[in-house]
Amino acid sequence: MLDAAYQGLLGILEPQAMLLMVGGVLLSSVFAALPGVGVLLILTVVLPFSLTMSPYHAIAFLLGMGAVSNTANTFPSVLIAVPGSAGSQATILDGYPMARKGEAKRAFGAAFMASAIGGVLGAIVLLASLPILRPLVLSFGSPEFFVLVLWGLSAIGVLSGKAPIKGLMAAILGLLIATVGVDEKTAIERFSLDTAYLWDGVNVILIGLGLFAVPELIDLAVRRTSISETENLGSGLVEGMKDVFRHWWLVVRCSAIGVWVGVLPGLGSSVADWFAYAHAVQTEKHSERFGAGDVRGVIAPESSNNAKEGGALIPTIAFGIPGSTSLAIILAAFVSVGIHPGSRMLTDQLHLTLAMVWVLVLSNLMATSLAMGFAGTFARLSLQPFYVIVPITLMLCASASFAASYAHEDLYAFLTFSAVGYLMKLFDWPRPPVLVAVVLGFQMETYLWLSIARYDFAWLLRPSVLLLLALVVFTLLLPAIRKRREQARDNAPAEAPDDPRLRIGNSLFTLCFVALLASAVSLSLEWPLRSALIIYSLAGVGIPLALLQIGLDLLRIRRHRTLAAAPEAPAGAPDVLRRTAEVLLWIAALVGGIILIGFHVTLPLFTAGYAFVYGARWHVAVLLGALAEGYLYLVFDELLHVLWPEPLLLSSWS
Repeated sequence: MLDAAYQGLLGILEPQAMLLMVGGVLLSSVFAALPGVGVLLILTVVLPFSLTMSPYHAIAFLLGMGAVSNTANTFPSVLIAVPGSAGSQATILDGYPMARKGEAKRAFGAAFMASAIGGVLGAIVLLASLPILRPLVLSFGSPEFFVLVLWGLSAIGVLSGKAPIKGLMAAILGLLIATVGVDEKTAIERFSLDTAYLWDGVNVILIGLGLFAVPELIDLAVRRTSISETENLGSGLVEGMKDVFRHWWLVVRCSAIGVWVGVLPGLGSSVADWFAYAHAVQTEKHSERFGAGDVRGVIAPESSNNAKEGGALIPTIAFGIPGSTSLAIILAAFVSVGIHPGSRMLTDQLHLTLAMVWVLVLSNLMATSLAMGFAGTFARLSLQPFYVIVPITLMLCASASFAASYAHEDLYAFLTFSAVGYLMKLFDWPRPPVLVAVVLGFQMETYLWLSIARYDFAWLLRPSVLLLLALVVFTLLLPAIRKRREQARDNAPAEAPDDPRLRIGNSLFTLCFVALLASAVSLSLEWPLRSALIIYSLAGVGIPLALLQIGLDLLRIRRHRTLAAAPEAPAGAPDVLRRTAEVLLWIAALVGGIILIGFHVTLPLFTAGYAFVYGARWHVAVLLGALAEGYLYLVFDELLHVLWPEPLLLSSWS
């Protein structure tokens, strides 16, 4: 082992290998910082060039690029509430509120230090667990994997805070969205609306951008301030690094969660950050502070998202099963240069396995140093006025949503989920369970059907399943028990009455949820049971929960003496409604302009026009429009060679 470790280190420290690793880390950091673009794009572009490399060079270049893909994507997640990639979505929940409080530097310091430590811990776990986890993972069957997915969804349910029923309904909504498309078991088209666009389901990028980015942009446009509510950013970078060591045990636990989620084939390593965040909310004291700018809400997901790369390498190396999409590309290149997954990685190619461990450690340290160097520059973006941030971010969201499948339908889906996200934010529905359920939905349905097909319902009595189900129950009950104890200890006051008008609106929104489930059941009645079973299950749980929530809302309205006792509207309410309507019209105009006259005309005009209308000088507005056009040209025309769809007006004229 020591000889192989030494040999692997020498191979990685060879000058050309180190140069390739540095180049990979730089490329990864640049593309990870672009919302919706991500590292998968650059991995695809460089794949042909990597096929001619030596094994050490390929490991240094490609693995160095993939291992740090979740470091620089913290920048857009914290600053503009736009997920840089799937691995940085949970960081938004506390990172963006920290930026609003003027603590962007502190959030960056905590995030990058936690990412570095998580990446190193992931490498250590990879080294220690290769001989152990292989038989453990192979012993799992479809029943165990189903309950593991169920456990993940129950863990995310704690993110619903004071509204656990809404959290469960949000997860059911996400699972329903995950059923859209052609069912692989029966080839039945489910909820495809007679369009080929939905045959492959709804892209998770569109859901993430719509649910999280646009509602926060609407809020910023209504407030008409900078992201930060204070002009003093302070020297919080070092303070954030100290926070990581203050909460070192949380870092260790969340890194272990990241590794474990990465290990499980098919579970979806893009949910590791959500699992870690949910674990932090469940186990940390004063959990009510999460979601309001608590640094622990940044440390937890950032510790896990780089650690999961080490975990995802375990099935990749041991079984040839890539633990993520990026690792699937990397694995294809590894096989081409003579790196063969399987038992050989633990015998005659052990030095290459340990070289991967060295790359995980060195690349994470490089990426952290690079991100720390630019943290202050990026933090100053939180002080920019709203008329700069809003149009630029909407431009990035629109182009990133189009990149999902390069069709106008991407924009319609983006607009739909933006409306859903805004309503969920307005009525205090938790949004994370929707996104996580979409990611896990396919695996959950597959494992459920396989379990029933193979074992009928006898699998529910398997000892391993019973143990995991007990863990699910414990996960659901623990937050309620801890919350009750904290309230008793702190003598928490009774919950203050809220506006009954919002309760009525929430009830109407919940009724729409019931109607959606009822319609889904009605459409699925003619399907084979294999396709309809998941729909019946979701409706059987979701409709009673929705009716219970409506009953609780009506009781609360009655308790506070109906609508007549509603508090008076605040002084600025008419302005808020007018500004909200304005920004919604701007978003509609953006999407409509893209469809009618195309991206290259609409995005520069929209960016410059919005900035100029709301206070930017004309030369600043022109510069912003030029930046938007430059971004489109460099990324989509020169790098991706996108064939833009013909605008409707041009096609009608021709």
